[in-house]
Amino acid sequence: MSICTTVSRPGCLAAALLALCAGTAQADVLALELQETLDQAAPNDTISTLVYLSNQLDTKTLSGLADDANATLAVRHEMIVTGLQAVAQSSQQGLLDHLQFGQRSGEVAEFQAFWVSNVVRVDASPQFIEDLAKRLDVGQIYPNYEIELDAPVSFGDGDDDGAAAGPRAAEVGVQAVRAPEVWAMGITGAGVLVATIDTGVDGNHPALASRWAGTLPQYAGHPEWAWLDPYTYNNNFPFDAGWHGTHTMGTVVGGAPGDEVGVAPGAHWISSGAIDRASISQTVADAIESFEWLIDPDGDPSTNWDVPATCSNSWRLVTGHGYPPCDETFWSYLDNCQDAGIAIIFSAGNEGWNGSETVGRPPDRATTEYRTMAVAAIDPHDSNWPVAGFSSRGPSYCTPDGSIAIKPDIAAPGVGTRSSVPGGGYSNSDGTSMASPHVNGVMALMREANPNLTPEQMMQIIYDTAVDLGTPGEDNDYGYGMIDAYEAVMAALDMIECPGDFNGDGQRDQADLGHLLGAYGDGDGGDMDGDGDTDQADLGALLGVYGDPCP
Repeated sequence: MSICTTVSRPGCLAAALLALCAGTAQADVLALELQETLDQAAPNDTISTLVYLSNQLDTKTLSGLADDANATLAVRHEMIVTGLQAVAQSSQQGLLDHLQFGQRSGEVAEFQAFWVSNVVRVDASPQFIEDLAKRLDVGQIYPNYEIELDAPVSFGDGDDDGAAAGPRAAEVGVQAVRAPEVWAMGITGAGVLVATIDTGVDGNHPALASRWAGTLPQYAGHPEWAWLDPYTYNNNFPFDAGWHGTHTMGTVVGGAPGDEVGVAPGAHWISSGAIDRASISQTVADAIESFEWLIDPDGDPSTNWDVPATCSNSWRLVTGHGYPPCDETFWSYLDNCQDAGIAIIFSAGNEGWNGSETVGRPPDRATTEYRTMAVAAIDPHDSNWPVAGFSSRGPSYCTPDGSIAIKPDIAAPGVGTRSSVPGGGYSNSDGTSMASPHVNGVMALMREANPNLTPEQMMQIIYDTAVDLGTPGEDNDYGYGMIDAYEAVMAALDMIECPGDFNGDGQRDQADLGHLLGAYGDGDGGDMDGDGDTDQADLGALLGVYGDPCP
């Protein structure tokens, strides 16, 4: 079976997926920080860990096959999700049986299996964890690190209800990224789904209520497809355990009948309230649970209408608790979501006052140009758009080989950002967590303009069209520069493909028919359906659009 045939038929992949499993080395199974914790622990202590199995689906290669086959986002999503689930199902059972035995013996307090990455959270005694490291099906064991909100530098009183002043123009940051110019083209993010993982969202806020995806007909009876509370599982209606998530979501989509605080007011949103939950300790396992929900909210891999185009994040590992190595395994759940079609965006951090190398983790990851995208904050109230003093700076050494990399990747407004807060009001706030939602919204505009753009294509367009600031070229203050929604959308429109226009003249006509017939039965020169051959199906596809100009 050819690669193209395999990719075009995701349901046929199950038997072949195990060939794409990457095994992790058995040496140094226990992370250094975890070994130190185990050495200091009492025998009856319970240590929370993340046990990554040896078999991990190579989604990077699978995504590359999808690229080669020009697969749609729907096909890409089904391939990745089906593959991840198949690998977990085929390799976890022996470990889970062992953990159940450990529960009965009192050595295991609790465990939770995931498939978005082939990992199991295991809370157990030190000796039990030491013994797990000897299993051949276990690749790496890390601490279940704590995570925290990357807290903004400042936050207003939140007493602006937006009503007394009447209608307002779009907020300064929204104008700075040129979103209103995109709206004037009729592009507002309509038909696009966005997401955040944050403190939650006030689902009753006038700028957000009508944009919650849970109000759409296809969600009837299933609010849990549009909102996740990963702690108390109160999934019936979104709420904000703090204020931060309502503010960030407002910057992504907020609009009428509320104030125009959002970049993509035509989009709909979903969210997970996983961060900053007061007395509840948040860990990486909670983030993994949220991303597993995010990659397939309705539990059906064959659908992707429920899968967001983007997800912006303002959390990081708690400083002072040690960091995992800069390998790809630990953060594979982020990369797997991105390979499935979700653009993962992170705020760079608010420690810029401390100088260079202050970008948090995971935004300091520089596995590729796109993993993980980190957003700096600029001041849109100053015509020179200076980088905020608090905005975390690069460089980063969190690369596959430890070499130096430029961080952050892009800049967006993050000073004096006015947006929605719980209770129906609005307030100003400063922080890179105000900047990344602007990028989220710009991507929603891009995805409406060109619905099949991959996350990497969107990110590259954003880099290529950014307004260069600071030191010429990419730098460790602004990355590639200030995001430009108008230029990004125009570039996205330029990338719209026109199936059947083989000579690129904007028409599907006799010249294209001649090209296809010339390749008929001999290779993929006229392949329109991605099966690697030029055949009757391709001829039928061309005849179906024959005479139609390209969009």
